Amino acid sequence: VDDLAPYIERKLFTVNTGHAATAYFGYVAGITRISDALADPGIRTKVERALEETSAFLSAAHGLDAGELATYRATILDRFSNEALPDTVQRVGRQPLRKLSRHERFIGPAAAAAERGLPVDGLVAAIAAALRFEDAADPQAVELQERIRTEDAAAFTTSVTGLDAEHPLFARVHEQVAQRQTELGVYRA
Repeated sequence: VDDLAPYIERKLFTVNTGHAATAYFGYVAGITRISDALADPGIRTKVERALEETSAFLSAAHGLDAGELATYRATILDRFSNEALPDTVQRVGRQPLRKLSRHERFIGPAAAAAERGLPVDGLVAAIAAALRFEDAADPQAVELQERIRTEDAAAFTTSVTGLDAEHPLFARVHEQVAQRQTELGVYRA
């Protein structure tokens, strides 16, 4: 192809987003393996929804064919569902702060979709799951939970995601951060 950028984004926002979303949804459900997480119909539906949203953005932004994107999504999810692969939600979920940063697998496509008025509910659900990820062996997961406990929701949302308060995605993410803080008993406006 003449322009690789759409295909690089397709990989990042399908493979990487799908893998991480599966890990975080699986973690929240108490599931250990990625393949087992995708075997759960509820989790699979949540991951599919998030990836449908990334595909809608990719189609709108780059003109990628919706049918080809659907086939690509299905292929990727089938690959993640392979029971012979030993991938765990803990391994795939590592480095949640990086994965929640501005141009990465969740905020990147969700921000771009929100800017275009496209749906982002599935991606916001994946972000919410990522905010619940804990792993004492992963320094970023430890830092994530510490920052959620100590920073106010607006400052956390801005510093972690790179979104400013005027961005159309900010309020949705801020709401998820505040909800996580409430769950932890440390709500900060």
